[in-house]
Amino acid sequence: MSSVRRAEPMPPELTGRWTAVFEEGGFRPRLLEIADRFPEERSLEVPFGVIDSIDTPLADLLLERPTELLAAGTQAMRELLPVAGPEADGFRLRIVGLPPTAHRSIRSIRETDLNRFVAIDGIVRKVTEVRPQIREAVFQCAACSTEFIEVQEEGALALREPLECPEAQGGCGKPAGRTRFRLLPERSTYVDSQRIEIQESPETLRGGAHPQGVPVFFTEDLTGRVIPGNRIVANGILKSLQRNLPGRSGSGRATTFDLSILANSIESKQVDYAEIEITEADDQLFQRFRGDPTIVDKIVLSLAPTIKGMEQEKEAIALQLFGGVEKHHADGIRVRGDINVLLIGDPGVAKSQLLRYITDVAPRGIYTSGKGATAAGLTAAAVKDDFAGGRWVLEAGMLVLADGGMAIIDELDKMSAEDRSAMHEVLEQQTVSIAKAGITATLNARCPVLAAANPKWGRFDSTKSIAEQIDLPPTLLSRFDVIFSIMDRPEEKRDRFLASRILQAHRDGEARPSVGGTVTAGAPLSPDQLKKYIAYARKTVRPVLTDGALVALENYYVSVRKQGEEPNAPVPITARQLEALVRLSEAAARARLSPTVEPGDAQRAIQIMENFLRRVSSSEGRIDIDLVTSGVSHSQRERMSVLTALLQRLQSGSSGTFHMEEAQAQAEQEGISAAQFQSLFHSLRSQGELVEVRPNNWQLIRFA
Repeated sequence: MSSVRRAEPMPPELTGRWTAVFEEGGFRPRLLEIADRFPEERSLEVPFGVIDSIDTPLADLLLERPTELLAAGTQAMRELLPVAGPEADGFRLRIVGLPPTAHRSIRSIRETDLNRFVAIDGIVRKVTEVRPQIREAVFQCAACSTEFIEVQEEGALALREPLECPEAQGGCGKPAGRTRFRLLPERSTYVDSQRIEIQESPETLRGGAHPQGVPVFFTEDLTGRVIPGNRIVANGILKSLQRNLPGRSGSGRATTFDLSILANSIESKQVDYAEIEITEADDQLFQRFRGDPTIVDKIVLSLAPTIKGMEQEKEAIALQLFGGVEKHHADGIRVRGDINVLLIGDPGVAKSQLLRYITDVAPRGIYTSGKGATAAGLTAAAVKDDFAGGRWVLEAGMLVLADGGMAIIDELDKMSAEDRSAMHEVLEQQTVSIAKAGITATLNARCPVLAAANPKWGRFDSTKSIAEQIDLPPTLLSRFDVIFSIMDRPEEKRDRFLASRILQAHRDGEARPSVGGTVTAGAPLSPDQLKKYIAYARKTVRPVLTDGALVALENYYVSVRKQGEEPNAPVPITARQLEALVRLSEAAARARLSPTVEPGDAQRAIQIMENFLRRVSSSEGRIDIDLVTSGVSHSQRERMSVLTALLQRLQSGSSGTFHMEEAQAQAEQEGISAAQFQSLFHSLRSQGELVEVRPNNWQLIRFA
């Protein structure tokens, strides 16, 4: 077999100009370092700005004719190295930091961009496995047994087969119609390859537009570096791929082409909210807010100002938008800084409207409804896809795509229990672990979750505790830092106030056309200003706790816990709520652009926590966190223990059953009221522990 056919030499002029760039840019030491570390390291990253400053015409030519220019640059690299042969052939030139003129949004790509050097940024949605791709296929001619090489096009999906046995490589020259060619896989050469799909970032979409995507082809040392949910910039050459047109007589060729990016380099896009442009006027306005103790109140007034009421809920959501500080401890444990908030309310209290508004205000906010969400759609899915040649592909879900942003879920109670269980890991660990179809991966989902749900029976019942009307598992509820119940109760004074405000809002809307981004009457900040302020605060401020704030939080925690020291008293609060208090305090300081968390910030967090505990975790006048964490209060557990012991005694007779009337009469003597007995009796029956074996003859199964 003849030696491997290499690329044609580049024009000396281009190679010489690249050599000058490497010399003047000081890249020779780096090249020698790569040569020493080969093959663990084989790529030289060159910023586009350096090329432009040394040889501007060469930089312009690189954007227009990237294939030719990159080949010339790679050849110049090899000539500068003190090595030759296959080792030198493995070096690659990577260009990073393309100018703004080369950046394209996915939906703005046009035919004029074909075969040019472009930069596409977005979220990684799909990732295939890393698989070997044939680069130089070795074929054997059946007529003369000559082995020859057919170089494959980089990024091509179909194998390019020879049309004839090439005489230039010692063959017989017969065309494909007169002989057959056998592929010799063991003699061919391969490179690692991987395909991903980049999707538009949610913050770039307007008006609920469907996000578009474009496939990106990685080879060699670029493979295996990204996972679904990563935000990256892919720099590469825009290629076109002709579509196949299925027909009766096989597949034809369509006149339309699909787009793909042949990647040259990858740049990780850090979650720093840098894409939100903040003008000098914005910065001057924000500096006036620095240290302002009333700024949180101003933000509350600016959140959905047409929705009247819910000030306490809006305050918690305002702090959620700013978030606490993520911590990484020496032993590797990570403590989340994001705050999770759950709203449970009667129909018609504007929960969905508030969530929609927050989606627009939150930087990188992604909205979904529980009615149309599945576990795979929320977390990640392994799917078979033509994109990967029929292999299994990992596809990111909504919570993974919201990494670094905010996930907003409406109608949480409408999701199935199986689908909701997928959120447990996300809410606490902020990761998504996948083990499907042979794919094992852990994806990041570092985002606060704002969710809304309705009570179990559609509307809150004043005769029952709020906790037992929340139709969500306690394991899920315990992972929310703050839970608010919103009840709609007729009250003339309040109803008249709300009615006048709602009607006035309708009149104002009819009087003038809708103008996006304007400040509503009574709102200190417009939605656009609020979004920029949140991004600015999260990017620039990392507050730390002061001694005064630590003392305030510690005293509150200990004083509430002390209530549980009384005999038969419930546990009022746990360390989970203490961590939530820290996050809320840090968010309050960040909202003030303060580098320190002051006692006033701690007091604001304590007021929000008090409101949550009194509304949702209050049982018989005492705070009982077990209502949220386990779904059953301390007193309920005690009464249940008494009742089950009583029922066991009643059915221990010869019949092995008991009558309900007899059991209720005995329970009243034990201090269990008729209403409490009915509630506990129904609970045992719904759990399958109590059955009616004959009419009005009941049996406790677990003691049978």
